[in-house]
Amino acid sequence: MAAKTKTAPRKPKKAPGPRKPKSRDPPPDSGIVIVDDDLSIDQDKVNEERRAYLEEARSQEASD
Repeated sequence: MAAKTKTAPRKPKKAPGPRKPKSRDPPPDSGIVIVDDDLSIDQDKVNEERRAYLEEARSQEASD
C-alpha cells in the first residue's frame, strides 16, 4: 500500500486593502538661507550713532 500524504487546506488570500496615501509633509530643512542684499543703510543714522558712542567713551575716560 502506498502511503497517503495529508495536505492542509489552503487559506483564501486576503484582498489587498486600500493603500494609505503618501504623506505630503514638506521635506526636511535643507539648511539653505537666502539673503536679500538690497539693503538701504541710513548713513546719517550710522554716523550719529558712532558720534554718540565716541562721545560717551570720551566722557567715561575723562571721569576715570
